[in-house]
Amino acid sequence: MSLITVGPRNARTDPDTGLRFYTWDGVEYPSVTTVRNLTGMPHKLANWRTNQVIEKAMTDYGTLGTMLASGTKPEAVASWLRQAVNYKRDLAANLGTRVHRAAAEGVTLDKAEPDVAPFLMHYQKFLDHSGIEILLAEQQVWNLTVGYAGSFDLIGRFKRTQKTFLIDIKTGGNVYPEHVLQLEAYARGEFVGADNKVDKKATSILQQVDGRAILHLRPEHWTFSTIKPETFGSTWEAFVDLLNYAMWAYSTPEVDRLVEKTISSIK
Repeated sequence: MSLITVGPRNARTDPDTGLRFYTWDGVEYPSVTTVRNLTGMPHKLANWRTNQVIEKAMTDYGTLGTMLASGTKPEAVASWLRQAVNYKRDLAANLGTRVHRAAAEGVTLDKAEPDVAPFLMHYQKFLDHSGIEILLAEQQVWNLTVGYAGSFDLIGRFKRTQKTFLIDIKTGGNVYPEHVLQLEAYARGEFVGADNKVDKKATSILQQVDGRAILHLRPEHWTFSTIKPETFGSTWEAFVDLLNYAMWAYSTPEVDRLVEKTISSIK
């Protein structure tokens, strides 16, 4: 299987599956988002993807009809329809990546890309309104005991309350339960570090976090939602269970690895 290096340092992404793995001292650990992807697609997302293909066929039926009538190979038509599945998702993911980068790098509004600027404006409005002090941004977190890694967005301290929050920035249309799962995994990291070096100061900040929150940025507004502390434990248990299943599924792609003997009969 061919592999290429994309995304954060110390990480590789499989171009065939999109799964990302971080490396520490020569050992690979699945990323937090990869754990979610390995366990399968949420039902609502599966329906959404199906609807994208239906919408493509119904709104661009002229092109579809021409392809079929002209004798275009079935696999080429299927590929054309399949592209509709990921088109909107990939556009949103690309935009989200660029918004994250602009926020982390402190890009000013006059220097921001036109489609990024509205999100960045509301990010700055959040900073001004909240009076938050950003302590850490875009850091890699590792839990070698449980077996995963990832990159969190922000840790910030609110000046009025002196409470510190681990914050995940989302730019999509909605916020979902798996985003809370992702946050909990970052919060349970054993240390912060990169290039096989532990950042003791950053680790100390992570370990003293008071809460978790999601900053939802949209072109029209921003929303800051704090996670209920009473859900931390059950969410963590759910993530660990998810990780165990994900790694079992990844290491057991074929049933042959599980069965001892197969007996068959043909009438």
